[in-house]
Amino acid sequence: MGRRRSGRRPKKSLSAAGAARRRRSAQVVEGRSGGAGPDRREALARLAEKYAVPIGDLDGWTIAVNLTRSDRRIFNRELQVYAERLAARAVLRRAADLVGPIRGATERVREPLRDPFSGEFDLERTLENIGAKELPEPEDWVVERRQERRQQVVLMVDTSLSMSGENMAMAAVAAAVLALKLHRGDLSVVVFEDQARAVSHLEQEAPPALVVERMLEQPVRGYTNIEAALRVGAEELTRGRNPRKAGLLVTDGVSTAGGDPLPLAARFNRLFVLLTEDYKMNPGLCRQMADLGHGDVFPVKSFAQLPRRMLDVADRVLR
Repeated sequence: MGRRRSGRRPKKSLSAAGAARRRRSAQVVEGRSGGAGPDRREALARLAEKYAVPIGDLDGWTIAVNLTRSDRRIFNRELQVYAERLAARAVLRRAADLVGPIRGATERVREPLRDPFSGEFDLERTLENIGAKELPEPEDWVVERRQERRQQVVLMVDTSLSMSGENMAMAAVAAAVLALKLHRGDLSVVVFEDQARAVSHLEQEAPPALVVERMLEQPVRGYTNIEAALRVGAEELTRGRNPRKAGLLVTDGVSTAGGDPLPLAARFNRLFVLLTEDYKMNPGLCRQMADLGHGDVFPVKSFAQLPRRMLDVADRVLR
């Protein structure tokens, strides 16, 4: 889940890691963890005690908000996996309610007739092609159809200490919005504090639930290294085969670690900055990064508004 691994151990694919996590979660829920793990009722009771809420008030969103708080960290691995599963469900429900029915962006494509049912016959273009020819050639017959217009995105999210609690839960909802709107394999999520790491990769099909779980598992700590975020984000974009690519950076623009992020911003063909506004923000740096990355800045008044703002940006940028 985003942790560094020794070179002596083979890396698991995202799908394999996700399957392993789901098996561990199922064992916890069904009480099949070899006698060492809690059953469902015991797990909920322990979580309610950990988060100091009545068990009747414990829900997935409460778990999502508390998972990244350092003073409420869960040290039992099986209980942690179960908590992440419940939290991810709640995050995805919020994202799905916000996104609504998913309709992908489309574009018109004109192409030579290969299949009589592949599209609508384009009489005007066909006549232009034929011109004064005695005998039309196969390539002269043109049809028009609509095809889905896909795009690949790298989302870079601050996970420094100031993001703990509800801020991180809202950031996970925002990431889930993108995961639901994009095809699997078209979203990479990079989290950053002192360092940056990718928790999902382009061209690797990670289910939205797994992307959310990986985000919520990240330790929220340290300083803010925007340079590292852009470096890893730019590297992730090179994995993608689709020429339509964009970077989305969620930040207040205050870089407290690393070097100057501006040279790396210039490596993006399109870089959009979601500026989370607060008293210490640096909108000037955000504007410079967006300009160098041929993108724009989208202000976000509060983290509670981040998922909705992410949806607005996605509808505008991804079409």
